[in-house]
Amino acid sequence: MLVQSSENAHSDNVAAEGTVMRTLSDLIDKLLSFAKDDGIYRTPIPRLTIIRHSEPTVPELVLYAPALCVVAQGAKEARLDNRSYRYDAAHYLLGSVQLPVLGAVVEATKRAPFVCLRLDLDSMLVAELLELATLPDLRAKALAGLELGAMDDELLDAIVRLADVIHRTKDVAVLAPLIEREVIWRLFQYPESAAMLARMVTSGSRLREMTKVISWLEQHFGEPATTSDLAALAGMSLSSFHQHFRAVTGTSPLRFRNRLRLMAARRLMVVKGYEAAEAGFAVGYQEPSQFSREYSRQFGLPPKRDAERLRRSGLAEIVTVHGGSFDKEPGGTRTNHDDFSAQH
Repeated sequence: MLVQSSENAHSDNVAAEGTVMRTLSDLIDKLLSFAKDDGIYRTPIPRLTIIRHSEPTVPELVLYAPALCVVAQGAKEARLDNRSYRYDAAHYLLGSVQLPVLGAVVEATKRAPFVCLRLDLDSMLVAELLELATLPDLRAKALAGLELGAMDDELLDAIVRLADVIHRTKDVAVLAPLIEREVIWRLFQYPESAAMLARMVTSGSRLREMTKVISWLEQHFGEPATTSDLAALAGMSLSSFHQHFRAVTGTSPLRFRNRLRLMAARRLMVVKGYEAAEAGFAVGYQEPSQFSREYSRQFGLPPKRDAERLRRSGLAEIVTVHGGSFDKEPGGTRTNHDDFSAQH
């Protein structure tokens, strides 16, 4: 047996660590060279977005959609009621269903800004790769809408190569789909991520049933549906529906609907210029006092003052529900663009 000396072993470890550090450094450089200022940047690659912040942000309720989020530098925290998900350069965040989440950048400076790459998941690609993957026992895996995972060298390498294609637009059509496929395949190699992806696209899974209900609520949040109506839509008993809905979203169905209403009303005020009472009625509230009370409890300020704060602070881009954000293009212009989160 060949026994490696401790000195040689140490040298190899340093080399390996150096490779990892250079890879992460490459990712930071590629993302920051594209996103030169704070904001949300669409890239030439479909469904790929870069987010940059030079200072920590206050917690804001934003909409997280099915996506992989990889942080190159800094850290962010997402909260689903009593659950907290902190993701940074060592941990990716994977989402399998659209959720209202309280999110905040918690580590960022002007010299080392928070920068994150977000890849929205293509359900058809996930379903295709599911046929080739070896899956864990899904019954042993917890049902949840968000999942943290540990970054490893192989996933990071694929992410860096995907970020590199952003700067070579002539290669996007050919190379980006291949690397995206590799990224999703890497996720299938980790039991927790594989379970989430499988449930996301498997017909009849509890996650798929919850996704159906959530999608319906996103389109009909202004309607007076009862929890029993939603349970019937999922094809489940009332008690089972409550249990699985809370497991995925971290909250009750009616509270989830209220959050969608409040986010939509916020957007109407900030982006469309609605008055507070007008926005409340538009999303399903019958009493202005109830709307104002629930809005203040959720966002920390009365509706009118909160809308003024967002416009005055240049934070209108966080108001992103239903066709609603202002993204920054590489040239520095902002365009209306469907997005699920200015903070994701």
